[in-house]
Amino acid sequence: MIRDHVIRWSECDPYGHVNHAAYLTLFEDLRVAHWQALTGAALSPDRPGPVVTQLEVRYLRGVRFNDAVTLTCRTTSFRRSSYVQDYALLVDGEPCCTARAVCVVTRQDSGEKVALTPEWRAALQAQGAEPSG
Repeated sequence: MIRDHVIRWSECDPYGHVNHAAYLTLFEDLRVAHWQALTGAALSPDRPGPVVTQLEVRYLRGVRFNDAVTLTCRTTSFRRSSYVQDYALLVDGEPCCTARAVCVVTRQDSGEKVALTPEWRAALQAQGAEPSG
């Protein structure tokens, strides 16, 4: 998944640099869009959905107010009820921030893990993700 974005002032600190939390929000937007495209349904408290259980972020170079950026999201692997996604924020094709998230699909009311359906697994594989474990 690829999305273009222009950095808003609300995503910056007082010096005009992107705030670290804004990177995570931008990546979250991609994660939600990917999940909705994968499942064909909007996130909802009454449906299983992804919960981030691990997140690793690397800040490589600064990004500023009004920079035109490209955001990317790619699922690299999956297991029974979880998957790994890699994210990047790029300026002029150069990575400025990268992240990796482990997401577990759960029921929102109980926190119980939910297995990826065969259809979701097939769609992830078609996108290049590899089954693991």
